[in-house]
Amino acid sequence: MALSERLLDPFEEAEFLKLVLDHVSDSLVVVDTTGIIILINEPYCRVLGGGPEEFVGRHIVDVIGPATKLHLVAQGKQTQVGYPLEVRGHKLVTKQVPVRRNGEIIGAVGFALFSDVSLLKSTYGRVFKTELSLPHGGKLWRSRFTLNDVIGHGERMDAYRASLELVAQYELPVLVSGETGTGKELAAHVVHALSDRSTGPFVWVNCASIPSGLIEAELFGYDGGAFTGARQHGKPGKFELATDGVLFLDEIGDMPLSLQASLLRVLQTNEIVRVGGTAPVTINARVICATNRSLPQQIKEGRFREDLYHRLNVLTVDVPALRERSDITPLADQLLERIASRLGKPRPKLTASDRERLAHYSWPGNVRELENVLTRLLVTGKLLLVENETYVDRANSGAAASSLKRRIQHLARSEIQSALVQAKGNKRRAAELLGISRAHLYRMIDAHGITNDIRPCTSRK
Repeated sequence: MALSERLLDPFEEAEFLKLVLDHVSDSLVVVDTTGIIILINEPYCRVLGGGPEEFVGRHIVDVIGPATKLHLVAQGKQTQVGYPLEVRGHKLVTKQVPVRRNGEIIGAVGFALFSDVSLLKSTYGRVFKTELSLPHGGKLWRSRFTLNDVIGHGERMDAYRASLELVAQYELPVLVSGETGTGKELAAHVVHALSDRSTGPFVWVNCASIPSGLIEAELFGYDGGAFTGARQHGKPGKFELATDGVLFLDEIGDMPLSLQASLLRVLQTNEIVRVGGTAPVTINARVICATNRSLPQQIKEGRFREDLYHRLNVLTVDVPALRERSDITPLADQLLERIASRLGKPRPKLTASDRERLAHYSWPGNVRELENVLTRLLVTGKLLLVENETYVDRANSGAAASSLKRRIQHLARSEIQSALVQAKGNKRRAAELLGISRAHLYRMIDAHGITNDIRPCTSRK
């Protein structure tokens, strides 16, 4: 006999359903399309340390924290499966999916697949011969973004998305290039999510942030006692952790030259040897690399191996710079909505003047800089852009601002020329004297039309 036939009173039926949910061992919470909690079961209340009356009617971000994406799932933006979430000291592995009625999203439900990572380890520990999915205290190596996270419009962005879908189909190395702040890591996440390896781990290494003396052990692992301070039983490297998945090597142009030969051999043989080890270990990981440098120029300068470049440069993805895109103001609207939702603040309106300034700004920091500018706008109410290292308030406009801008440009040009003369044409040294990066110096030289006839001194005594 159906439940509806035995419990004719709708109120009793609702109470029965609530009791069932409270007896489910895993935590469960339901939100409407605005992210407001409309149902939460007893196990989740125990995790949060309160009763349902304290949480129902509040926004999910206010209760769980900014790491949750359930309010975004309720808007149809993404589904999260196996999403790691720390809630008030409890490490959960969650699933967050939309709730639909007649094909229309009416909310979202989030529940813990495992309420304790130790349970996940004990349940599946035999499957993972090396701690592929739960290294370093239980953090899951997984891609966190999909193609839906690549927002933007126009031919340039359509072509970019098409290139991501194309390279994801093949088991070949991928080289992602683009300026700082364009979203190269996002591209790597998307390629992994679209590929046949999407259920495998997504392991990342920033080659620029690890000391050169440690990067070999990070990539290849080490055997016990390989060096002073090494773990007694050794440690798998990132290549082993990425088995059946993807290893993302960020800032590959900064990898020490001495290690590039070892990386080349791994790509050729699919074998690694741990530091201090005596036997090769077969690995099965797809490699995606990213760089904001010109690797051909690095080759000319003797900083990057040409044979490694050709091994990595099989499939390429060029992430467009923001100034090359035609959708800056629509993109700003989308980002502003996301940031406002994340911070739980009302979304301010961009004025016509704001849109004009956003569209004509050079964006040296690309999308990352745009996100920072919009976040400051939400917090301070001011649209602040960095022009020639000087903050410009959205209220500054008209002839006075134009005059100030010309004076700043003249001063910047003078300072750059002076630094180049002092550094005898050495741009790296000139950038150090100015306190800016070399890439920024090159952009400023181009922007101000500076010609440098001074050649760097190469003679040594």
